[in-house]
Amino acid sequence: MKKPIIIGLTLFLLQGLVMAQTGLSLPPALKGEIPWDLSTLSQAPDFEWLNQSDSVWSLRYTGEEYEGKVTEVFAYYASPATIGAENVGSGDFPGIVLVHGGGGTAFQIWVKEWAERGYAAIAMDLGGDQPLPTAEQENPWGSKRTRMENGGPKQDDVHKFFRLGEAFTEQWQFHSVSNIIRAHSLIRSFEEVNPDQTAITGISWGGYLTNLTAGVDQRFAAAVPVYGCGFLQEGSAWDKQFDSLGLAKTQRWVKLWDPSSYVGNATADMLFVNGTNDFAYFVENWQKTANLAKDAQFTLIPEMKHSHLHGAAPEEIYRFISTQLEDKSLFVSSIKLKEKGGEVKYSISHASNEIYMAYTSDEKRSPEREWKLIPLDKAKGKVTVPTDAKLWYIYWVDDSGNRRSSEVQGWE
Repeated sequence: MKKPIIIGLTLFLLQGLVMAQTGLSLPPALKGEIPWDLSTLSQAPDFEWLNQSDSVWSLRYTGEEYEGKVTEVFAYYASPATIGAENVGSGDFPGIVLVHGGGGTAFQIWVKEWAERGYAAIAMDLGGDQPLPTAEQENPWGSKRTRMENGGPKQDDVHKFFRLGEAFTEQWQFHSVSNIIRAHSLIRSFEEVNPDQTAITGISWGGYLTNLTAGVDQRFAAAVPVYGCGFLQEGSAWDKQFDSLGLAKTQRWVKLWDPSSYVGNATADMLFVNGTNDFAYFVENWQKTANLAKDAQFTLIPEMKHSHLHGAAPEEIYRFISTQLEDKSLFVSSIKLKEKGGEVKYSISHASNEIYMAYTSDEKRSPEREWKLIPLDKAKGKVTVPTDAKLWYIYWVDDSGNRRSSEVQGWE
């Protein structure tokens, strides 16, 4: 009768040993479900530089096996050194992993922007492609690309939703999370990068993947998913895909690939960024996802547009990450809320004069709601929630210029 207990204890100790040695760990409910080799992922993959003559370098590194062959992943890399910094020492720069969204690719402009801020940045393509040169793109955020000979699965609905019955090596998320972690392991191995000061941010599907990856790779100090969230089966831009899957397969997909299965296992400090009317990732599901994180802060921006350009633009992303890694003064504002009988007492530290109650009285589908702002004249006081409010939150700008928000209320 004691053998099962001994076996269970042994497995627990082995799992703890893997975490201690690698810094990676699957969420408890997924242990034994997904065959990522965490020990391999924690080590820098084989790679080769393709171009080191420009301020942004390019490379390709080894990925997972797909359709019987080992894949290659394209990435851009830049740091203060590649753009002209001199006398660079060991471990001088914090690192950032940049994860593109649907229809995107590795963006040269993105890594350069972070390098100019003092970071060593890597951005990989997660669809088995290689971006065309900047001169052939229609704009700096252009995503024209070509298929790599040894590329992994495409970033399409087939590989995201409809390969559940096939091997994990046929599924996009299996490759994408692996390739993000491999990119993280790679830049941590670069001499100019401080391996203890790394972060991740992603946009749209990249935000979705940021949630997944942060729940496996505990070496990140900070994570900022933009737009992307979990509980997608409860209402999102992919309702038709879940309808096609049916109940049983949807439940399987949620267990394996929904961010709600991962975020609670993340150890990084997290900032969740979204817009009130995002067409893909609905406010209620976004808030539910954020509430699963151990240490979450929120930036819910009224009518924020959805694109790679807009998703990379908020200064709050940089300031939050910098606060976690280096400068502790850029993101320190906080709020205390207490609601009783429709009246809300609030107290905000380090707030500017720009403070609002944001609310919607619409019962429409999330992206179609009209949100209204009630100006509040001070950082501490009382406000009455409108009687017709379906959802509401406090929205403010702190004294560093960061747009901040409380937890959205009323969605339960």
